Amino acid sequence: MGAIVKVRNVKLGDGMPKICIPVTDTNLDDLKKSVNLIRNTPFDLIEWRADFYTGMEDPEVRIKAMTLFRNALGNIPVLFTIRTSVEGGMMEIDTEAYTKTILAVIDSGLIDLVDVELSRGEETMKTIVAAAHRVGVKVVASRHDFTATPDKNIIVNNLCLMQSLGADIVKFAVMPQCDRDVLTLLDATMTMKEEHNETPVITMSMSPAGMISRICGQLVGSCVTFGTAGKASAPGQIPANLLSTFLKTLA
Repeated sequence: MGAIVKVRNVKLGDGMPKICIPVTDTNLDDLKKSVNLIRNTPFDLIEWRADFYTGMEDPEVRIKAMTLFRNALGNIPVLFTIRTSVEGGMMEIDTEAYTKTILAVIDSGLIDLVDVELSRGEETMKTIVAAAHRVGVKVVASRHDFTATPDKNIIVNNLCLMQSLGADIVKFAVMPQCDRDVLTLLDATMTMKEEHNETPVITMSMSPAGMISRICGQLVGSCVTFGTAGKASAPGQIPANLLSTFLKTLA
């Protein structure tokens, strides 16, 4: 049995990879439509990609969106993410504003997990981890390479660094340039499972070439896979209905 993190009623790192649906709407009306659409699909948690959302920097705008999720989804875990332009996201934001926003989200009591980018620096990670853990919020530390797949040891070392900084779950997403790159990512994930099993791990090889990495998590040790109910937030994501079928077939 590996490392397990329980968020509400969902156990990450236990059994089949859990399906997370990213929500990338820009306004409240579209957000409501997406939530209704999501309800009819198989999923375990959602990721609010707040970097897509217009006016997200305004606390009142943020609170309305987060309250909608909480009221509509009940006991379903919600992950808050600002994916910045440095890691392939939609938002240009300095580290001070980034940290301040995530700390405010943690304090809101409306969110279960927050994503923290490793590229924001080790001190930022430690600050947010400490604040999150004080109130029982889980931290997903993340690293994204939208241009290539680093060597296996770089992937493993980054994931281990995130673990050492206190993250509850560690994530690395890469872009394959060839088929062997997909194997590199899967091999790195398996090494984390075998040798560094302190936390659950999330990995994916993006693009259609890496699609296999989104369905074989139970084999190699990736605990969450991102599926779509509408728009995708990254290349190679699979519709949640289909993803659920694949996962059950492989279990």
